[in-house]
Amino acid sequence: MRILSARRQFLADHSSTNYLFFAAKPLSKEARAVVSRLSSHVDVHPRRATITYNFEGADLDEARRLKFLEHYDVEVREDYDWWALSVMLEKARLEVDLSKYTTEGEASLTFEECGARVRLRLEGTHLDYNAAYHEFGEDIMEGMAELGLALRDEVYDGQVDALAVIERYCDANTILSDKRGNPTPVGKTLRQLLDPL
Repeated sequence: MRILSARRQFLADHSSTNYLFFAAKPLSKEARAVVSRLSSHVDVHPRRATITYNFEGADLDEARRLKFLEHYDVEVREDYDWWALSVMLEKARLEVDLSKYTTEGEASLTFEECGARVRLRLEGTHLDYNAAYHEFGEDIMEGMAELGLALRDEVYDGQVDALAVIERYCDANTILSDKRGNPTPVGKTLRQLLDPL
């Protein structure tokens, strides 16, 4: 065997930051036109907008994320295996005292007022990828977005099991047992997906 040529090369880390903005119902053509102007990287479809930044240092700032969330109900972000989920809640439909579930640690759950809506903001989580692929298949981001919509529906119905699971994960870095209270479908899914740090 002879070596015909050799080449030195540098392989960059191709980690990326991925965003999915997701709507419960299709956006109008006019709204999609507005969204398409919010970033040169955005790919807009009737119910979703996706953005991928393939290099370090490029990211959506908070102001632009909020601009997207004026049109969408859920944001999912994956950044170097760190996951974030934002769910927009209509204040008029809330009967749950959300402040009881606010907690900030390495992972955090906060609630921010945004006009007539409240942004449920879960940041700094890790997922069990085996459980995520089992639950959602190949498109984990869309599965997480659908889970965000289901979480919204549970909160509107006054069901707080999923919020309690998230609060315990963020506050104590553990998974809340499903033996207390009435586990909900979203709560059960989160018990499988959230991976303590």
